[in-house]
Amino acid sequence: MHFLVLGATGHTLTLFVRSRSKVPTKVADNKKVAIIEGTLEDEDTLDEVSRCGADTFVSFAGPPVGNQGTHYRLKTLTIAGSLKALTNGYRALIPKLVSQGIKRVLVLCTPSYKGTSDVASFKWRLGEWTMKAIPSTRGQYGEMIHVGAYITTLPAEDGIKWTLFRVGGLTNGEDAPSERNFLGQWK
Repeated sequence: MHFLVLGATGHTLTLFVRSRSKVPTKVADNKKVAIIEGTLEDEDTLDEVSRCGADTFVSFAGPPVGNQGTHYRLKTLTIAGSLKALTNGYRALIPKLVSQGIKRVLVLCTPSYKGTSDVASFKWRLGEWTMKAIPSTRGQYGEMIHVGAYITTLPAEDGIKWTLFRVGGLTNGEDAPSERNFLGQWK
């Protein structure tokens, strides 16, 4: 994926990545870019990341296809796997970031996470059912539901302003218009 950042002049960027070798050389060699390699399960790396000096935390992370990292109930069927790696990673990292002064958190989620202002439609329910029904996407679905549930409970009294941006079907395809709204409220 390619991201455009407006207003980045004079700012620095810290990338927290699993594999530094996947970062393009042009980015890795930039003096305004710091790279921290590690995982959300590594406490020492999370401590290092939390002390990077950032003002805002933005995450586009998501579970890989076939992830079985979430335990959730689907009517009478229970899907169990390893611990919720992404959700637990956020639970470990975000309090560390807050302790270092981060005030803004923006996290990618799924449209399947239900917001209080959402209006469910047949199309939405069909998409949700499909994610639950396909074995290779069950873990992804459950993991992202847990991510949404965690982020939306971040306490305002800690001074955190959070945004959970729920998008589906991100690809490297052609640009298309987007609109900010709640589920079921598009034109």
